[in-house]
Amino acid sequence: MMAMPAYAMSYHTAFTAPADGIKVTENQLSVGVNVTGYTDSCDWAGRPPRQSFGHYHLLLDKALVNMYCTLNATVSLQNVKPGMHKLTVLPALNDHAEVEENGQTINFDYEPTSPLAELTDLPSSGPPSIKILSPKPGTTVSGTFDVTVLITNFKPDCDLYGKPDLAGYGHWHLNYDTASGAMMGMGGMQGMSCTTTLHASTVGLKTGETHTLIALLVDNGHAPLNPAVQDKVDVTIG
Repeated sequence: MMAMPAYAMSYHTAFTAPADGIKVTENQLSVGVNVTGYTDSCDWAGRPPRQSFGHYHLLLDKALVNMYCTLNATVSLQNVKPGMHKLTVLPALNDHAEVEENGQTINFDYEPTSPLAELTDLPSSGPPSIKILSPKPGTTVSGTFDVTVLITNFKPDCDLYGKPDLAGYGHWHLNYDTASGAMMGMGGMQGMSCTTTLHASTVGLKTGETHTLIALLVDNGHAPLNPAVQDKVDVTIG
């Protein structure tokens, strides 16, 4: 990963909600975030850093939950034990490098009125797989488009983002061109999904270029499965 550019020091994030020290009795945490010094844009995610653009990350007890580009977000407390926890918001560049100095951490006390049943390891039903159904190889894409996948023998679950790993559970990432390198290969990540569809963008890519879409299965902590389980298609930017 490249050194943090000087302009990143102007990127700041702070919570507008909840208040530090709040007692949470529901099984999810509603979050409000204010960003300054840059424009929140998930369309630029997975591209090289670009001044004035980025997004933010939410971390639960120092574990990445997801990337966000909206003023409001929701964090599931599935498989979170009652008691004190920390939630952190950090500005992030397009390549997901975090500006750790310019975020904020709050504490909350999770005391659920109706606790969720804990999810546990799933029995193996065969080797997991993922296949990109659309776009097809050689397709010309432009603007915003959907990537649709078929997943077998693996259960994507958004509520487990950033939680301890469980056999058979996780989600998938969509990367442009590479799924290796720093941060578990997240530098080229356009986004993550727990459904069979993810909205992608060609923002920042040049007309006529060929790029490789990589769909890969990852665990709850965003680490690619080992051995890697992924599928690729080449597309042309229109």
